[in-house]
Amino acid sequence: MRSYPPSEWTALSFFPYRSGAVTANPKHPGRNSVKLGFSSKLGLAWRDELERIVFFNPDQARVRDAISTAVSRFGVPLIVEDGPSLRLSVPALGTIQSLFAFDELSTPTKLVGVVMFVRAPDDPSTMLILHLAVHEDYAPNGSHANKWVPSRLMSLVRDVARRTSGITSLEVLYPHGRRIELR
Repeated sequence: MRSYPPSEWTALSFFPYRSGAVTANPKHPGRNSVKLGFSSKLGLAWRDELERIVFFNPDQARVRDAISTAVSRFGVPLIVEDGPSLRLSVPALGTIQSLFAFDELSTPTKLVGVVMFVRAPDDPSTMLILHLAVHEDYAPNGSHANKWVPSRLMSLVRDVARRTSGITSLEVLYPHGRRIELR
């Protein structure tokens, strides 16, 4: 079984591991249970699943044009081995920040999403979400859509942006290129 993140990462990580809330449907125990873990670090053992979610995701077709625009602007995301962990980078910006989501109720634990973000190079007051990739079962039309993985990842980036000095807005490149002012 893969462990994430190893205990030494928790103290070193810019965004430490944190578990999501657990909720339950009293009429159907366990059916709508939600427990997500989040980490800014990802162990080497997760590479195949990360590649599948980011590069071979069957839901990419829904946002293909917007992904192409982001790739034209910043380059194709790269998965880079950095010691015992994986990180993401894009050619135009180098290393970027990432948050990974895990379904802790799945056996074994499953990588279910990643959001890639950076301070916008042309506007340092904006946090830019470059890519959001979610396992198809956890996407809005998937069998586990009730876990709200895309929304929770976006919310975490918004929280990071609010705590980052000088950031006043959040820009999401796709699906519709939206800018959100932070208060």
